[in-house]
Amino acid sequence: MTLPFDRHYKNVASLLTVEVFWGVSLALISMVAVLPVFLSQLGASNTVIGALPVVWILANAFSSPFAAYASAGLARRKGLVILLHVLAAIPYLGIAAWFGLLPRPSPGVDIVFFVAAWGLSWVLMGFTIPVWINFIGKVTRPELRARSFGTIFFFQTLMGVIGGWVASRVLGSHLAFPANYAVGFLVAAVCMAAGAIFFVPVREEPGAIVEAGTPHGTVVRYAREILGNRSGLRVYLAALVFSTGSYLLITYYPVYAEARFSLKPRDSALYLAVCSTGQMLGSVLTGVIGDRFGYVRVAVIANVALVLGLVLALVGGHPVFYFITAFALGIFIVADMLALYNLSMAFSPHEDNTAYIGIIPALVAPMKALVAGSSGGLIDQFGFVPIALIGLGGALIALYLVVARLPEPAYSLAGRRNQP
Repeated sequence: MTLPFDRHYKNVASLLTVEVFWGVSLALISMVAVLPVFLSQLGASNTVIGALPVVWILANAFSSPFAAYASAGLARRKGLVILLHVLAAIPYLGIAAWFGLLPRPSPGVDIVFFVAAWGLSWVLMGFTIPVWINFIGKVTRPELRARSFGTIFFFQTLMGVIGGWVASRVLGSHLAFPANYAVGFLVAAVCMAAGAIFFVPVREEPGAIVEAGTPHGTVVRYAREILGNRSGLRVYLAALVFSTGSYLLITYYPVYAEARFSLKPRDSALYLAVCSTGQMLGSVLTGVIGDRFGYVRVAVIANVALVLGLVLALVGGHPVFYFITAFALGIFIVADMLALYNLSMAFSPHEDNTAYIGIIPALVAPMKALVAGSSGGLIDQFGFVPIALIGLGGALIALYLVVARLPEPAYSLAGRRNQP
């Protein structure tokens, strides 16, 4: 059943209120510049900083595929979405207490604790994201899906820009390191929990209930179905792997640029703010393009932005290129996310497409984690520029795949365009 327009817009308004809080929260705990610089100040090498994308990828990959099993028997997902959003805040409360209240142990212990707690938060979010995306797909009109996601990400990143400014003020305050970061982690946790409250007014109609089966059996069954898909899905999986060079701009480039341009910690927060601005503007543009021209076009935009960002990181010899690179990265992040979510739903033949949303990124996670994690050691050995050139080569291959080899998928019942 398609929602009436008035209910669609009321639901979207409530979802936007959630993002007012989550945008600030995600800015303060962002893997874009903020956390890599935090780890570098703790004494972490590029190899250790490489643990960030590895933990992020694997934490999501471990839990996301099981989201379909966890929610299979639920006709309504709102309660689970609220619970998981609140639970995700708990690790950041622990991180804030560790760095803000406790006596400092050795830097190595600090680093291990942070990476472990941060990884736990993403295990929880790995469960959350597929259920949340399916939930948004249910509570918005199908023909406005990409624009709905785009509008939600616009507000999230608008608040991310504000969060980046807040982070720059906190990190540049009189508080000594790491207490300045601890305040940021505390604010992030509070915003996460507070934002979840605004899911309550969203009205959700009952949806598909499928047989839960066993966790392992459910994941294997859907994974075989995805890998056996001959409509272009395997081409998209390859493109996701070749675009792993994006983590060079997320984690390693800000640390490389900090030394190259003699930047200060607050500049990493400004890098995030500019990146969020790129996401904010790109979310609206790519949302409209996705609904009107198809989600493959959004994947093309994402990979063009990635190629541009890597080129700027390589040739930019002035601090202004640092921020232009951040803007291009922002466009890539939001376009890649919109393409992933919407193509996953479009390729899925099931009304409940939670499994496809969780399993598609999980299938490429081992290779992406290997590439992203090994980049740190290679950068320590050979420097940033040679590894960035390899990342650029992969990005060009990904761009070729989405331009020349990826067909627009047939749309599922849940995502067919122009549905009355």
